[in-house]
Amino acid sequence: MWQVWVFLAPLCPICQDYTYYLNALHEQWSAAEEPQVELIGWFPNPTVTDEAIAEFANRYAVDWELARDTIGWSEAVGAQFTPEAVLVSPDGEVVYRGRVNDLYYALGKHRSTPRSSDLALAVEQALGGLPVVPAETDAIGCPIQSRISYHPDAGGQRVHLGEFLQLHD
Repeated sequence: MWQVWVFLAPLCPICQDYTYYLNALHEQWSAAEEPQVELIGWFPNPTVTDEAIAEFANRYAVDWELARDTIGWSEAVGAQFTPEAVLVSPDGEVVYRGRVNDLYYALGKHRSTPRSSDLALAVEQALGGLPVVPAETDAIGCPIQSRISYHPDAGGQRVHLGEFLQLHD
């Protein structure tokens, strides 16, 4: 199964704004006759508590999976901002990294509606067997200032993207 990982911070106003778009994408992908995309929100800052994540989910009506990034996925895939999206193939290959859409075009500057739905386009291209173009866009958001370093041996067991996806299916 394809996975979309979105790195989030509960107090980042840009993350808060993007939950509307992410909720809509989750609804669209889940409504498919045979869902092929799973959406997961990772919180890379190690000080974020499970309670803060639950409050974020409740406040922004998030019913897709949210979790603390205890393995260091944000570092492993090169995410620098929240929110930043990553599309991971069933084989564990990162085929897209960047913004959800262009609602924000600079820090603190946003449009009333986005003009480009970059993440949705990347998913559409990938599911259609096409190369994802562009494979990377610039995410606008709150910098990830504190994160857990990537530990493929987390929990005494080697974990790599492809293996994680197989275990998570």
